[in-house]
Order: sequence, then C-alpha cells, then structure tokens
Amino acid sequence: MRKIVTLILTMSTFVLGDVAIVKKVTGEVEVKRDQEIIEIQVGSSLKDGDIIMSKSHSSVGIIFDDGSRLSLGEKAIFVIKNFKVNPSKKEYDIDLNLKKGKAVFSSGKVGKLAPESVKFRIPEGIIGIRGTKFAVEVR
Repeated sequence: MRKIVTLILTMSTFVLGDVAIVKKVTGEVEVKRDQEIIEIQVGSSLKDGDIIMSKSHSSVGIIFDDGSRLSLGEKAIFVIKNFKVNPSKKEYDIDLNLKKGKAVFSSGKVGKLAPESVKFRIPEGIIGIRGTKFAVEVR
C-alpha cells in the first residue's frame, strides 16, 4: 500500500512534458537542457533530451513518471534521449544513455508491461531489460 501511495504522490508532481523528478542530490549535479546548464536540486524536473552531469563526490537519485528509479554516482554523464510510457495507448519507448560513470536502474511499470521497449545504452552496447534492476559502470 505504501508503494502505491508513494507512486501516486510522485506521479502527481509531474508537469506536462516532464519525464522524471529529482528525489535526492548529494554534492553538485547539473543538467544541460538545450544550451543552458542548470544546477539540479531536489524537486527539479527532467525532460526528454536532458543531459545529467554529476561532479566529483556527487550523486543523484531520479524517479521517472512510471516509477522507474535511477541512481547516478560521481562523474557521471547520462542522457534521457526519450522516455515515453503511455499504458492506455500501449505506447512505450524508453531510450537512455549512460556515457560515463556508475548507475543503478530499477524499472517501474514498463519493466512489467513492455520490457522490450527499454534501451539502456552504454558506449559498447545496449543493456536489455530482463529483470527489474541492474547496476553498470562506464569508464
């Protein structure tokens, strides 16, 4: 029951066009959106096309609008290329890219409804979702 309430409260904080919200920040984390660099804070919204960059001794925790969770460690560069989850229309297209650093990803609704629609890219390949949680490091 607690997980359902948390998910409903989390999803109610999204604004049209937002795909994720920042739930935890340690140190300095920035997002590059178009040509602008914005410092991320707890509660910051993220959108398709955003590039998240964590500095030394920094980390960030993100919750996507389907309940998927992402944690990035220090010196990470992560791109939200596309995050579309619309169960009512059976539209699922997730394309994420870890260019550098460490990440832990835990899939939300999409992991159960359409795991084949998730692309988690790394420089040397793509990680397919077969379970619900994984960790990866790109050096």
